[in-house]
Amino acid sequence: MRITDRVTYRQAIYDITQIRSKLHELQRQGATGKKFNNIEADPTSAERVRVLREAKEATLHYEKNIVRSRTQLEAADAALDEASNILIRLKELALTSRNETINAEQRAIIAIEVEGLYDSMLGVANARAGGEYIFGGFLTDTRPFTDLGAFIGNDSVKEIDVGPSAQLAVNSSGADAFTVSGGVDIFGEIEAFRQALLTNDLNAVNTAIGSMEQGLTQVSTERTKSGLKLKQLEVAEAVRARLEDSLTTEESSLIDADSVEAFMDLNATVSALQAAINVSQKVAQTSLFG
Repeated sequence: MRITDRVTYRQAIYDITQIRSKLHELQRQGATGKKFNNIEADPTSAERVRVLREAKEATLHYEKNIVRSRTQLEAADAALDEASNILIRLKELALTSRNETINAEQRAIIAIEVEGLYDSMLGVANARAGGEYIFGGFLTDTRPFTDLGAFIGNDSVKEIDVGPSAQLAVNSSGADAFTVSGGVDIFGEIEAFRQALLTNDLNAVNTAIGSMEQGLTQVSTERTKSGLKLKQLEVAEAVRARLEDSLTTEESSLIDADSVEAFMDLNATVSALQAAINVSQKVAQTSLFG
């Protein structure tokens, strides 16, 4: 074999070895769908993937916060809706009770229903969701209202992380909904109405009408605030989901192989391998018969 042919033959053999290695790598990518067998094979990409995965882990934490808070606020919305219905019924009873055709005995009977509505309101104010009291602020394991209607909860604002450097207030205020902090002491007014019925005090019954209207206004106000917080959570979840998708897409671009590109590279590599083999065979035949 002449020197020129020997050099050409060795180059062809080297090309075949390199192309086969590349072919093997492309076949691996096709089988695994990953650019690398081990991400650490590309330190720069590996570091970026680590950062992206930490950020994705944080988005899962935000999601848990949002889901938990949504459960609490939806329960608060339902509870406040029930509280409104109770107050509407109490106002109806007050309007009926002030009628002069109603006697003391009948008012005493109405007082029994009022007592039942008091208990129902107490159940609403001490409502729970996810095993936690929803109107007690940070004191989620303690009933926020005693049997006498006294508020013993915590009325501090609860904030949660919903995104990078983003927080939202997510609790519904038991104090604003049911106590004088929001306008009137609802439990005190219901009890006053009951006593007015038992004592046949028409002036106090008339007063109860206005008190129930005030109570309804403050409960509705708190429900509106809870509804706005729910809307904010919906927006926060949409932003969080977009962030997670963006992080996933970037991570995929770093470690996932493009199937179409890999297929085209595979075809080109097979063609290059065949060409290199043809060259080596041609050189070998020329050397043999030359």
